[in-house]
Amino acid sequence: MASFEQLYYCKNCKKNVAVNNGKCKTCGSTQLNKTWSTRFRYIEENGVEKQKRLSGFSTKKEAQDAYLKFMAGAKKYEKTADVSKKLTFNALFEEYKLYFQKHSKKSSYQSFLQRTNGHILNYFKDYKVKDITPKLILEWQNTVEKYSYNYKLHLRTTLSSLLRYAETYYGIPNQLVKVASFKKTPQKSEMRIWTPEQFELAMSHLNNFEYRVFFSALFYTGARKGEIMATSWDDWDLENNILTINKTVTKKIDGYKYWIDTPKNETSNRKIKIPNHLAEMLKELKFSRHGILGKFTFGVDEPLSETSILRHLDNASKSAGLPHIRIHDLRHSHASLLISQGVSIVSIAKRLGHSNIERTLNTYAHMLPHEEDALIGVLEKQHNLLKNPNNCA
Repeated sequence: MASFEQLYYCKNCKKNVAVNNGKCKTCGSTQLNKTWSTRFRYIEENGVEKQKRLSGFSTKKEAQDAYLKFMAGAKKYEKTADVSKKLTFNALFEEYKLYFQKHSKKSSYQSFLQRTNGHILNYFKDYKVKDITPKLILEWQNTVEKYSYNYKLHLRTTLSSLLRYAETYYGIPNQLVKVASFKKTPQKSEMRIWTPEQFELAMSHLNNFEYRVFFSALFYTGARKGEIMATSWDDWDLENNILTINKTVTKKIDGYKYWIDTPKNETSNRKIKIPNHLAEMLKELKFSRHGILGKFTFGVDEPLSETSILRHLDNASKSAGLPHIRIHDLRHSHASLLISQGVSIVSIAKRLGHSNIERTLNTYAHMLPHEEDALIGVLEKQHNLLKNPNNCA
């Protein structure tokens, strides 16, 4: 397991020194250079375990990259010492998280840490990876049974990614493949839908015009909340009524008030048409800024506050006497509106930016019209025409 440390090099003492209030404790100089170092253990070619320090890096990320590069070269020696017999789950996690951070988006990395630290690491950290049996994994699954089916699948996928890494680089068989996944149990859908009439009624009780336009953008485009929060005025072609979606806002990154990232998946990069009345609302909002447009369409220099978004929507629904609705349900409401008007599921999937049509069908299949009687009618008509061709008009 690697540790990372920030060091201070004193130009006067010509060595790394301890610092107090920005000054060298030895000579009091403020002429200091900050560097990062990493310490870890590895296996030499002869099978002897050694401690190693790499130092002189400008940033922590450079130190992490150097550690990964060094360990990649040292892997060929590890089988000699059979390190796999000693590898603990905690050490596996520390190594894998550096790998994951290097190959994923910040939001994905943050979610990985939350799932692992919250529900996986505490259970397995003291076990050697080779001792993680199917029975132990099954017992762990029982401890997270209370969570939603989808969240449990996320937890299982996270554990699987760690164990697959151990199998790839340490030759330790992934025992999770022997354990049946969580059983999907019927759950009452949490999805709530507003009709256009209900939405407009709620908006009539919302005095803040910027938030009214923001919610209208969600309801009439079907875009995700983060996608609309991330838009700038350059993303809105208000003459041709086209919205370009190519980024999203996330506020779950430690150390950042917000983070602009790529959309959820490749198909989430898209251009969609917007209705005339939404374009007119956006033009009015833009005109009200008096030329001071800022970085974002909504919020100007920073994205709108999520707590403010929730508060405005809740207040509007309460004032209108409507049932509570989640922000994401505005996206569901948009899909429901399109389905009710006979728009094809393929077009809806493309507009919503789903990675595949199965995702759209799984989410909205219950909204599709049941046309069994009409279908049977078509089959009966074709059969009758074949038997009585003279009846063909």
